[in-house]
Amino acid sequence: MSSEKRQHPRKDVFSPVLIAIEDQGYLTEAWDLSRGGARLGRPARWSADEGTAIKLYFLLDQETVITIAATLVRGNGDHLGVQFAPGQDDRVQALMYEARFMEQRTG
Repeated sequence: MSSEKRQHPRKDVFSPVLIAIEDQGYLTEAWDLSRGGARLGRPARWSADEGTAIKLYFLLDQETVITIAATLVRGNGDHLGVQFAPGQDDRVQALMYEARFMEQRTG
């Protein structure tokens, strides 16, 4: 029996992401994605609490930015866990399609 509890499989990626909370912006990166959410690097001056509604701007290239509404569900150590808000299937599908081109970069 597997200990995996995630509903959606994760894909390792690397992409710049702008997190927006009201009028504040935090530049970070996505480390992995799924159809339900993402794991992001924790910005240096991060202070939001779990349950905070956020907007994510995935900066895929100069002409491709995908915006997704999400909720902060976890803020541990060096990363944040976010859950995508429901009703954005087209945007999430577009992001997962683009994820094929942003494989995790190593060393």
